[in-house]
Amino acid sequence: MENTNKLNKLKSIFSKKEIFQPNQFSTQNDLLNYYASLAFYHPDIIIVFSRDGEMIAVDHAKIQMLIGKSIYELKDINGHISKTTYKTLKSAFTKTLKGQPEKFEIEVKHLDQHSLFLVITFIPIKNEGNVEGVYLIVSNVTEKVTLRKELLLREKHLNNAQKVAQIGSWEYQIKEDKLYCSDYFYHLYGLDKQEFMGINTPLELVHPDDYDFVKKTIEEAIRNGKNFYIHFRIYHGKNQSIRFLKVHAEVYFEDGKPVKIIGITRDVSYQTQLENQLIEQNDNYEYIFDNLTSGIWMRESIGGEFIFASKGLEEILDIPVSRLYENSEIWFDLIHPNYHEVLENSMSLISEGKSIQTIYRLISGKGKSKWLLEQVVPRINEQAQVTNVFGLVIDITHEMEIEEKLHYLSNHDSLTGLPNQRDLYERIDMLCLKKEEPFVIFYMDIDRFNVINDSLGYSIGDEALKAIAKRFETLTPQDGYLARLSNNNFIMILKNYQTKRDIYKLAEKIIHTTKTPLMVQEYELHVSTSIGITFFPEEGINKKTLLENAHSALIQAKKQGKSTYQSSSYLTDISSYKKYVLDRDMQKAIANEEFELYFQPQVEPVRGQICGAEALIRWNHKEWGLIAPGEFIPLAEENHLINSITDWVIVKVCAYLKEWKEEGFTLQPISINVPPIRFIKKGLLDFVKYQVELYDIPASLLEFEITESTLLKSEKNVLSTIEGLKELGVKIAIDDFGTGYASLDSLRNFKPDTIKIDRVFIKNISEDNPLEKGIISSTLFLGKSLGMKVVAEGVEEHQQLNFLKQNECDVVQGYIYSKPVRVDTFKKLLSTGYLKAEKRRKQVVFDERRKYYRYQFPFPIAGEMTIIEMNGNKVNVGSTPILIENISLGGLKIVSSLKLPVISTMKFNFRFQILNEQFDTAGIIKWYEEDSLDIFYYGISMELNRITEDRLASVINKLSAFHKKNEKIPDTNFIYEDAHTYLRKKFL
Repeated sequence: MENTNKLNKLKSIFSKKEIFQPNQFSTQNDLLNYYASLAFYHPDIIIVFSRDGEMIAVDHAKIQMLIGKSIYELKDINGHISKTTYKTLKSAFTKTLKGQPEKFEIEVKHLDQHSLFLVITFIPIKNEGNVEGVYLIVSNVTEKVTLRKELLLREKHLNNAQKVAQIGSWEYQIKEDKLYCSDYFYHLYGLDKQEFMGINTPLELVHPDDYDFVKKTIEEAIRNGKNFYIHFRIYHGKNQSIRFLKVHAEVYFEDGKPVKIIGITRDVSYQTQLENQLIEQNDNYEYIFDNLTSGIWMRESIGGEFIFASKGLEEILDIPVSRLYENSEIWFDLIHPNYHEVLENSMSLISEGKSIQTIYRLISGKGKSKWLLEQVVPRINEQAQVTNVFGLVIDITHEMEIEEKLHYLSNHDSLTGLPNQRDLYERIDMLCLKKEEPFVIFYMDIDRFNVINDSLGYSIGDEALKAIAKRFETLTPQDGYLARLSNNNFIMILKNYQTKRDIYKLAEKIIHTTKTPLMVQEYELHVSTSIGITFFPEEGINKKTLLENAHSALIQAKKQGKSTYQSSSYLTDISSYKKYVLDRDMQKAIANEEFELYFQPQVEPVRGQICGAEALIRWNHKEWGLIAPGEFIPLAEENHLINSITDWVIVKVCAYLKEWKEEGFTLQPISINVPPIRFIKKGLLDFVKYQVELYDIPASLLEFEITESTLLKSEKNVLSTIEGLKELGVKIAIDDFGTGYASLDSLRNFKPDTIKIDRVFIKNISEDNPLEKGIISSTLFLGKSLGMKVVAEGVEEHQQLNFLKQNECDVVQGYIYSKPVRVDTFKKLLSTGYLKAEKRRKQVVFDERRKYYRYQFPFPIAGEMTIIEMNGNKVNVGSTPILIENISLGGLKIVSSLKLPVISTMKFNFRFQILNEQFDTAGIIKWYEEDSLDIFYYGISMELNRITEDRLASVINKLSAFHKKNEKIPDTNFIYEDAHTYLRKKFL
């Protein structure tokens, strides 16, 4: 009953449970009013509980603001605190009911789950010594707790950072003589950690030799506020080891007086020990360097001031070392000018962080010529910048003098004194490395020099070579180079030329000067020279290619009659350019399968039955059209692709035979041309055996045509391979029989299956030429006597065919039956099985169209043709000779020995002179017809501007007038010999 009354009394003070009403205090007594006032107006949250835990009074608005919702009973807070915290609260409430206040910090979760930190205070509400209830005061200390945690974290980070950096921080209160230190400060000095200490405690550990200085510095800071930065030693308080410290301190003032000093102390023991060791090592090195005969130096940067120069440099440079420190450029001034460029290039490499080694010559301070070997090493920082440069210099004058003598002997020709082959190769290699600098090679040969040696002896020949070498030396430009390559071959290298025309003029001058008679003893010698010319880099980028091209050009010059020059450039004329393009594209053509097989039937002449065919390869070039093997096979042999092409043909023929077999055709043997080099290369027999097995065809369907020269190439190995092929079943035919060098005895031993009579004999068959008939008749008789089949190639006329029939020739191959045809056409011929002999027709690709009057020259006139555009791209190619048969305002009819494509993407320029007027006009090929194997007629459509058209119209009118009057046409270069002879001479 008593407790109930007390509870009623407590409730009467806090009249409403939901919310405080400050103006409705109970007036039972003033003291209770004061209690109520405290609850209502306290800035923190106050909750009033009864003894049984009932919440009597609470400010719900404050609770709502604090945790996001109101609380009506103590259990409502369960979702915002942990179970442990809830137990703690209940325990504290129980203790408070016993009259004992409780206070502690808890973590509470807001409704949105962020953490709040609260200080909870339980205060008993007593009346007459009895606890009638409990005040619960809630203070939000989240901000303070967060700040405290941040301070603790920063303090921890600071301590860790100081530990890593080996730095201790401190603050000294001057008036109180209190020194507050970081954790690592105590570690540095070897002191036990304490709240604070006096300044003398760490000062007592200072090394005796440094004590007075350190104490004086600190006293000066205390008296006058002077900042300081000092370096001293201490004895560590724990292990008595000597430590090296650096202290940096600043003084703070109040009212103009020093009040405190803040500083940092750093342990630099390790660095100091290293510096002391380095100083000691430097002293040792300097002693060593100064007593070496070599020179050691160090600069602060590339080309910068000298940091160190050893005394050895004095003896090498013949100047005092002190002058190097005064003027860092004096060394460079001593270097011979010829080596300035070399050293400047070396400086570029050093600036890239590369070590270099150079040999150069200088004139010392005493005027002596010396050779130095210098090694330079740059020091690079983390930013890849050169910070210092070190060098070692050795005087190698004595060694160089010996090396120069040896080098001269090993790199010069003993007879002429010119550089020899070894020096030449090194020079060309060096020039090829400078890719941006073009040069020219003259490959010079003394024509028929062996005649002098054979007739007059080698003594006279040697004297002649020395005289010729002297003559070549006088003709070599100042910056040129001349070497003797072999017996009578010389190489001249030329740089810094303006135009190729200048090069050709020099070649003409050399040829002309060489013809001047030489007097050797009592003999007057007449000699001449031929020159092959090649250009770097357009005709080769390495020594091997350049010399091969120059030598090939020399051979061409000799073929032209000697005492002339020839360039290897593919730009000299259209023919050379075409060869260059084909050679360039051949490797890609193999990969892209641009080659195609044509088949020319072989016919039994009496019945006209097809009894075989020869596989002939063609190249479908994207720019030059269909290329015959006569044009690209020699190139394939030169660039070593002939074996790959041959193997491709063998595989392709085997594949076709299998295809025809599966399609039900009657199969006939297919002949394949196999070059000599393929027999020399190992593996031909295994390769063929694999192919016939792979495609499941009889080996007897393959016939390999070889030239007679094949039998002379590594005869033992070649014959072994051929015997293996015959055992496999492959037929062997000798192609071009009668034009080679094989003996009849080798035929008897070798026993080929077939002999093919070369077309050169067939084309000369006529009634009044019994010699040719006799040769063919003898060959046919020889073949039959030896049990060999005989095939006549190149049969085109009925007269030729009739003669072969009469002499029982086994097989005929030629245009009289069929030209080489594509595989689809050949399949149709196979299905028929027979061919009829027909008269050969000229191949015309496009008919002439005459829109304008066309003037026919009485004889062809000479002209030149060049390519100026290919697929829209400009081309710079030299000219090729042509003959012009007729002309109109619309075009030309020309004669050429070149096989050219009829495509509008290839544009030409034509140059010719009529009636002393020069014409240069562009045009394209519209049609062509083939007269023989090496003569072609082309119809040209010209592109004339108005001025040129008016000029040409006037010239054509004058030509017509001369023709009507039957007068001779003046000032025109007519050619009176046949086209074949003229053009062949032009291309030799």
